[in-house]
Amino acid sequence: AINVNVTAVGNIGADEDNLMTYALPANSLSANGKGLKVKAWGTTANNINAKTLKLHFGTQAILTNSLATSLAGFWYIEALIIRSGANTQDIVVNLNTNTATVAVIDQEITAGTQTDTAAITIKCTGEATADNDIVQEGLLVEFLN
Repeated sequence: AINVNVTAVGNIGADEDNLMTYALPANSLSANGKGLKVKAWGTTANNINAKTLKLHFGTQAILTNSLATSLAGFWYIEALIIRSGANTQDIVVNLNTNTATVAVIDQEITAGTQTDTAAITIKCTGEATADNDIVQEGLLVEFLN
């Protein structure tokens, strides 16, 4: 693991707020096939407020999801990011969350376009209405080399 953060942080008010952030050092993805596993998890408040969770890799939002309302919920993200060429990455993201009656899985596959010779910010953001509508409980970043 290159980063572990388990200090809970919640959104503040109605704007999109950074929750947990990690700055991947420049040149960490220095060769094709090098990669990362990112895990993030947290909870949602039991109210009717709209809640949007995002996972960012550099300047790209690689996952955007509207979380369930009117229940004390949970969410868990796992992303694989593999360098496929200079300044290009293959990205697969899975989100597990819940509604009032069922588990929900959201899967995204995308191409990354982040400059790998510069630092790359990995972060979750939360956008909601009231403080702590979305709380991030943890962020883990691991190398896959």
